[in-house]
Amino acid sequence: AGATKVINGPDLSFESQTPSLRHLDTFGHGTHMAGIIAGRDPEVTAGNENDGKYFVGVAPDAHLINMKVAAADGAVDVSQVIAAIDWVVTHRNDPGLNIRVLNLSFGTDSLQDPRLDPLSHAVEAAWRKGIVVVVSVGNDGLAATRVAMPALNPYVLAVGAADPMGTDARGDDTVAT
Repeated sequence: AGATKVINGPDLSFESQTPSLRHLDTFGHGTHMAGIIAGRDPEVTAGNENDGKYFVGVAPDAHLINMKVAAADGAVDVSQVIAAIDWVVTHRNDPGLNIRVLNLSFGTDSLQDPRLDPLSHAVEAAWRKGIVVVVSVGNDGLAATRVAMPALNPYVLAVGAADPMGTDARGDDTVAT
């Protein structure tokens, strides 16, 4: 995603007090997701997004709000994630933001009912304010015994990955490792 596409929200990470690290994606996953969402190879001009020679994200004209919560090792407390969700809900209609989708590449192994889990409550509150919430099912592949929280919440879009086994046919697809 181009630098003009990214607007920095608050840095709620453990690195926020180090000026050289503030808002910087030291873990890398946020940058990876930003590219998938709003990336566009510089060779791709408006109206030519279907040229298969180049990469175009799923929403190449989107603006992104950087809500940094994780440190370089991926460490983050659920309270930081909830605070980021609350900030997004509060500022969704601020001038220049227009936040309509929240991507949460984060999950916990909480065993609480989704109606009681604090993270589940936060994403549902965002949904009730008109924000589409997209969350990861988890990263444990076939070893997973259940869907991560808050993907278990019925009001979010839960996203996982499949391995197409190098074919177009879906019959041989499996859960990605």
